Amino acid sequence: MKQSKHTLQVWQIAKVNLRHNFLPLLLLSVIIMMLTPALFGITHLDSKATAVPLEMFLSIIGIILLVPIFQPEHDDEIKDIIASKYIDSTYIHLIRVVYSVVGIIVLVLIFSLFMLLRGCEITMALICGTIADAMFLGSMGLLALAITGNLPVSFMVSLLYYVINIAMKSKLGNFNLFAMMDGNYKPNSYLFVASIIFITISVSVKRGFAKK
Repeated sequence: MKQSKHTLQVWQIAKVNLRHNFLPLLLLSVIIMMLTPALFGITHLDSKATAVPLEMFLSIIGIILLVPIFQPEHDDEIKDIIASKYIDSTYIHLIRVVYSVVGIIVLVLIFSLFMLLRGCEITMALICGTIADAMFLGSMGLLALAITGNLPVSFMVSLLYYVINIAMKSKLGNFNLFAMMDGNYKPNSYLFVASIIFITISVSVKRGFAKK
């Protein structure tokens, strides 16, 4: 009985978060994705040229989908509702993380398919690298939000790193967001691992704050 109550609340929370928190962010990400072809030529590109719109623009969806994960709890009413639930708030945060990461993966796959149909050279390395870029950018802001509780500052952290990459990407080594444009795919593995670490730390920090 205890387990069934726990499972039911998890599903209820998942449905509420999907409708009220995730879908508006997903819609904004879709708009970003649809704007990409208007800003970049995406017809018959080789792998290096294909990496340009993927890394320079599509990766921004990671900021949109990941950074605001903890924001609903900043509303006192929502915070009280979550606190009254039977399950740990960590489950709620993890549900949002799963939604956001899956959303990133699906959108990158859809856009990659679109580019493939336009005659661009699409590889799994490009797809996985774009996902890693998006997750890293978003997880940086998520960690900032977990620590500061300030959403605008958290967005700025991710955007600042993005700008730094434009200005001095060659000096960032394995944390270069735009390495695929130079045919270098090694940094993406570092970015992916770092994003998992940042997300884990972020959820742990929020769990610690929730217990105070």
